[in-house]
Amino acid sequence: MSVLGGGIAFWIPDVLIPALNPNEQGIAVTIACPAVLILFYAVMLRARRAERSGPSTAIFAIVGMWVLASVFMMLAQTARGSGFRAGFQWKDFGYLILSSLVPKHVFEMATLEGSLIALLAGTMLMVMCHMLFETARWVVPPGLWAAFRLGNPRDTESVTRRLPK
Repeated sequence: MSVLGGGIAFWIPDVLIPALNPNEQGIAVTIACPAVLILFYAVMLRARRAERSGPSTAIFAIVGMWVLASVFMMLAQTARGSGFRAGFQWKDFGYLILSSLVPKHVFEMATLEGSLIALLAGTMLMVMCHMLFETARWVVPPGLWAAFRLGNPRDTESVTRRLPK
């Protein structure tokens, strides 16, 4: 929920603002995207306040912002007149999805699209929100974290160190 909700909440203003005003140069997007993300975060934090543990809403919202970035930036460019309209074919969709997983590509695309400052501001805000409000919540699932901490089960030295004497 936090991945999809955070990503959609952040990028929806980037799609709607150019649809309403194609000549907007990015100032409204720079302010609106992080503001809507903070609103989403506040609603989710309030809804989850009874839970003492669980995944970090802020960190998973960051993942959603970065993974959904390429698709939403293409939708925003479509609202401006290019994007999916400019010779985009179905074979290009696989590239778009795979490139969403490469932060360098998302960074470059956000720079070209004009939403880089909003993306960086949203990322920093969510890191601060995690540090202020969700330090008890996990980023790596506890079961997976335990597996990493135990070390390699084939490594007999790490296993014998943990055995009681």
